[in-house]
Amino acid sequence: KRQLQAIETKKKIYEAAKSLMAKYGHEAVSIDDIVREAGVARGSFYVYYLSKEDLLVSFILEGTGKMNSQIMESWNNLDRSLPAADLIVDIACYISDLTQSAGIDIMRTVYRIFIERSQASNTTSQVCFNMPDIFTNLYNLGVSRGEFKPANADEIAMNITTILVGLTYEWCLYHPNYSFTER
Repeated sequence: KRQLQAIETKKKIYEAAKSLMAKYGHEAVSIDDIVREAGVARGSFYVYYLSKEDLLVSFILEGTGKMNSQIMESWNNLDRSLPAADLIVDIACYISDLTQSAGIDIMRTVYRIFIERSQASNTTSQVCFNMPDIFTNLYNLGVSRGEFKPANADEIAMNITTILVGLTYEWCLYHPNYSFTER
């Protein structure tokens, strides 16, 4: 019974935070707001989350899981008769569209958390999607068709991924005066 109650309490906190942050933005919502909305004690929040940022990481992981599924669905539905270069651009544009649909506030928070955590642990953040695998496969498809010269597909895929991450970072810095599609 206690285990079920603990699961329910964590879910209440999570759902209350998600609802409040969707309505007011994450910066405007405090831990007190979250626990008040959830109807739980403030101490209960800290049983499950170290901080509001820790809770945001949970949202981010949930969101990236959903985005990864959408990206893989797009990958599975690609018209592989198109030139590989077009397929690479199509997937890159799709990923950019998904990123923009997450919203500027969420993406700025994602980057801030990744930067803070990578500095604290002295490691680089891992991209949450299977982007390199997708781009490696598309590059290898182009090589097999004679559209691309053979090269290190993994390295090229990581370069494409790095470009997308960089474009997203620039979007976070210069929004609203920035367009993915123009870049």
